[in-house]
Amino acid sequence: MTITSNLAVAETQGARDNVARLLSPRSIAMIGASNNMTGIGGRVFANLARAFKGPLYPVNPKDAEIQGHRAYKRVGEVGQPIDMAVIALSAAHVIGAIEEVAAAGIGGVVILSSGFAEAGDEGKAMQARLREVLDRTGVRAIGPNCIGYMNNHGGVMANFALSPQEPMPKMGAVALVSQSGGLGSFITTKSLEAGIGLGWYVSTGNEVDLNVAGTLRYLVEQPDVGVLLAFCETLRDPEIFIETAKRAQALDKPLIILKAGRSDVAAKAAMSHTASVVGSAEVFDAVCRQHGVFVAESMEHMIDLAMIFQGGRRAKGDRVGVLTASGGTGVLLADESAQAGLSLPPLGEDEKQAFYEFLPTPFFGSLNNPVDVTAQPSPHPNASAEIFGRMLGSPSFDMVAAVSWAAPPYLDMITAQYNASDKPLGVLMTVPSAQLAAAGVPHFTDARRLARALRAMSDFSSQQAARAETAYASDPARARRVADLLAKVPAAEAALMEHQGKQIFAEYGVPVTRETLVTDADGAARAAAEIGGKVVIKGMSYAIPHKSDKGAIRVGLAGDEAIRREYGEMLADIARLAPEAGLEGVLVQEMVPARMELVCGMRRDPVFGPIVALGLGGVLIEIIAETVLLRPPFGRAEAIAAIDSLCGGRLTNGRRGLTAEERERVADIVLGIAALAIDHPEISEIDVNPIRVDNGKAVAADALIVLERGTNG
Repeated sequence: MTITSNLAVAETQGARDNVARLLSPRSIAMIGASNNMTGIGGRVFANLARAFKGPLYPVNPKDAEIQGHRAYKRVGEVGQPIDMAVIALSAAHVIGAIEEVAAAGIGGVVILSSGFAEAGDEGKAMQARLREVLDRTGVRAIGPNCIGYMNNHGGVMANFALSPQEPMPKMGAVALVSQSGGLGSFITTKSLEAGIGLGWYVSTGNEVDLNVAGTLRYLVEQPDVGVLLAFCETLRDPEIFIETAKRAQALDKPLIILKAGRSDVAAKAAMSHTASVVGSAEVFDAVCRQHGVFVAESMEHMIDLAMIFQGGRRAKGDRVGVLTASGGTGVLLADESAQAGLSLPPLGEDEKQAFYEFLPTPFFGSLNNPVDVTAQPSPHPNASAEIFGRMLGSPSFDMVAAVSWAAPPYLDMITAQYNASDKPLGVLMTVPSAQLAAAGVPHFTDARRLARALRAMSDFSSQQAARAETAYASDPARARRVADLLAKVPAAEAALMEHQGKQIFAEYGVPVTRETLVTDADGAARAAAEIGGKVVIKGMSYAIPHKSDKGAIRVGLAGDEAIRREYGEMLADIARLAPEAGLEGVLVQEMVPARMELVCGMRRDPVFGPIVALGLGGVLIEIIAETVLLRPPFGRAEAIAAIDSLCGGRLTNGRRGLTAEERERVADIVLGIAALAIDHPEISEIDVNPIRVDNGKAVAADALIVLERGTNG
């Protein structure tokens, strides 16, 4: 059998991409379909048969008919165009089945079979062979070791997460992608109970081909998807993930991700489970924040966000109106809203007057915010509906948080008022409501969860639907000059000396200190006189990347006598504390004044690559671990926003904070370090500590660059 034997059949599929044929098929075969409803082959085929409206072909060499459908001994016998095949065979038979699938011109497969990379060395080897076959044939795959997927809009129930005896899930705009089949199934069940309309659910399993990022990239473009949820242990293809995040913002579709493997223990477990590297949780959160992705703290948090976003509503601001008949509950909800960063303005005076005709007399509640209408009965027959409607229609509020009991009259009224408005609403209930869930009304049994969901709505609504693309254009001449400088570093060394690092910094627009490299005390005295004022002297050696630890620095020196004396004493300290260090010279450097010290650096994350960090520097770096992280490329606006976010905004807004000019100079340094990291992947680490800030300037007073070939001891 040859792979191209049925090429004509494949061509009848037209130009549809194989990922589209896999996830949105027009025809399906199932290899390993069965009449045994207790096994996966029977359950999955029954799921397919109950929902799919296109041609469906069961493949089983033992039976002539599967659940009322004609069966085929081999997929190649079908002789009709097939977009996607589900494979439910033992691991040993999967690769042969893929060969037959490719020969039949099928675009993609869902491999339910386990026994691959999760099953030890033999399974890893088998998965590697599977990968080779997929690469050679061009067949796209979900799995192996997955529970399949659901495309509710296309009637594709190619999974065993849901029983064929269960009702079809509620249709909706939410798509869920999960690396873990079991946890994904758990999230699916909880989502459906909460009233989430799941249009899609994809379990990616071992991700031999299509992974979480790649699946999200397909789903974000689907017109029936309005909210994207994802769970992963390991994020493969970070560039595709970031591209997807940008598309989600451009298309006004919230992307919410729950990440496992955040602790050291969990990371080791994830590596054992998925045989892959787990990146830093702090880096992951920072990258998501940078690109508008919500990082859920729990399954409940993920479902809360899905619930508030699934209706497609947006808030015009962060003003929330709290409506309650219970004073204490209203105050609690107002407190949680304020803690979440929402504002609670009062009703306008004209609005208050309009409320009075629907309130009991005498009225003992409050028309401030919270609006407490009390539990007193009102003489007006439609008081509850009128008050609720007026809250939703109020120009004073961008969103409404309401307290209600689970009695049918209230639930009917809330549903009707919700459907009559386009304003975001969250309802605080004593117990979950099946009626509100069915109607898609966001409701919560905890005030904090409701407030955080509304805050997420406010945050997402305030973002630009499409941020300007940050394109980085390298300067080839500059990159070559720096490459030549790096090439001069001996092969046995990893960390550059400070003066070498500053040469490179200067190429990238990072302001550096005035300095001269000398080889004797007389040269040091002459250099100090030329620089003027107080100076610093530092011993330069590849073996001393951190000079203070080895006595290789003297600060605040002035005058020939002091410089010559400290020069000799410094060399003596180096000989005592670092006898193995070969001294290349002594750097005489201006002593830059500083009202404030910052640090900027770069490390390469195993998942996301270069990450630039900015924070408080000098001695404070060990005491106050206040940093902000950005993944290059990014623009000046993002660098400025990162600077403004430090210390809760006090770094720029405080009385002694950065001036506007100083902020721009710090941004120059951040952008320069980012460009250096992009241009030179051979650099593994960069540290600029301290950046001395004063009088409108920001200057790199030290420099450490480490190359990707080991470390100095």
